[in-house]
Amino acid sequence: MTKPIKPINQSLGKSASIGLFTGFQYAAALLSFGVGFFTSFIFGVGLVWSILCGFWVAATVLILSGNKPYLFWSRIFPRPPVWARGYVRYSNPLLKNKVGSKKLKKLW
Repeated sequence: MTKPIKPINQSLGKSASIGLFTGFQYAAALLSFGVGFFTSFIFGVGLVWSILCGFWVAATVLILSGNKPYLFWSRIFPRPPVWARGYVRYSNPLLKNKVGSKKLKKLW
């Protein structure tokens, strides 16, 4: 006899989301907005520019802490190359014959 399937909550293990972003992202954006606002206001750039700087810092935090931040970071830091181990016989550069060495003509 098989056991009946019990329904489970689909949101288990997920962060609570408000729209596109999670609650943690909103908290981080709010904190970064405050830091950006007060930092620019201390430098005396004015109220409007302070608000714009705060929004800029908050938007940056939202973009970088999203679900897929690698889409942003992969444009700045591309994937490192794949290194493979290889072997080559060592040849001393002093014992090599120089082929076709070119000398500059004297102009005087």
